[in-house]
Amino acid sequence: MARRVTVIGFVLLALVAVGLFVTYIPKARLNANLEASRNNLRELSLFAAHHTAPDKTPKRDATKFPSEIPAGTIYLPDVPPDARLSWAVGVLPGVDQKKQNTEDLLKLIARDKPWAAEPNQRAGQTRLVVLICPENPPPGANVTSYVGIGGVGADAAALAPGARRAGAFRYDGPTPFAQISDGLSQTLLFGETRHNVGPWLRGGPDTVRGLDGADGAPPLIGTQFGGYFPSGANFAFCDGSVRTFSPRTTPNVLLGFATVAGKGTDPLPGD
Repeated sequence: MARRVTVIGFVLLALVAVGLFVTYIPKARLNANLEASRNNLRELSLFAAHHTAPDKTPKRDATKFPSEIPAGTIYLPDVPPDARLSWAVGVLPGVDQKKQNTEDLLKLIARDKPWAAEPNQRAGQTRLVVLICPENPPPGANVTSYVGIGGVGADAAALAPGARRAGAFRYDGPTPFAQISDGLSQTLLFGETRHNVGPWLRGGPDTVRGLDGADGAPPLIGTQFGGYFPSGANFAFCDGSVRTFSPRTTPNVLLGFATVAGKGTDPLPGD
């Protein structure tokens, strides 16, 4: 009888252990991937904004301080944004080389040629770890899970500097910090998305897009942005901070953060 009780006890203990294992492991993995995605956004923001942190060296040349968000594309005259190279080219020199060696990749890229040029097509097939969300990553080796925020509306990234619906990233040129009147900590820089993902090396909406706040547009959180984690969507701000917005976030809050010229935005085309 005692032996039977012991066996039953071991069986029950094993079942409890298995139950805890099955419950804990997926949650731990989800949390780890959530933090990894946030770290990717932080690393990307280093290239554009967070590297403005004070230098510890005694002397520093003030003329070398970053003073603008880089352009959303590698500008080529008479070449449309979606045929150019993207801002991601500028990220490569700053990628953690222990995580992924990008030196050879940089040598392949022809910055003076369109995205469709042969050397760029070959380079663009590389999977960049820093551009892929590890939680249920989108199919394709050459895609990006993170896009630059161009403002509010489909045409936002093409607007003139200082336009009220313009965001941190513009297709045709950089955005000076002085034009970000609401402050770097209040302006979106990058967003996490599974919606219409595209090649990381291609300019245009694949790598820079505005938030669509028009009536009937897909939800901002869960469709336009996010789609990886039940908690919502991760965004990096121009000061290098990363925040998570839940699906319950009021759309106007996000639309305000998406612009550089204060919380107000111009009406969308057709409104």
